[in-house]
Amino acid sequence: MSENSERKALWIRFGEWYYDFKERHTVLLPVKRKTYCWLCLLGIIGAHHFYAKHWIKGLVYLAFCWTGIPGVMGLIDWMIAVPKEPDENGMILI
Repeated sequence: MSENSERKALWIRFGEWYYDFKERHTVLLPVKRKTYCWLCLLGIIGAHHFYAKHWIKGLVYLAFCWTGIPGVMGLIDWMIAVPKEPDENGMILI
């Protein structure tokens, strides 16, 4: 095998490991959709992640709030939450 194909195989294995790890360690928690969507407007400080009890993500958003990147990510989180269908109590899984 050439060095290039070995490197590609390494990245493929890493990607498979990452997605497997993420699937095993992701806990979906129910949150009120309306409240979560409003808090996404405060995405620059990670308010929606603190509300959803994703403390690490919230701290990362807070740490990088000066860059503006969490604001864009908050908008993306909002676009993910809006089309989710709420249950009879208005809850969605985040």
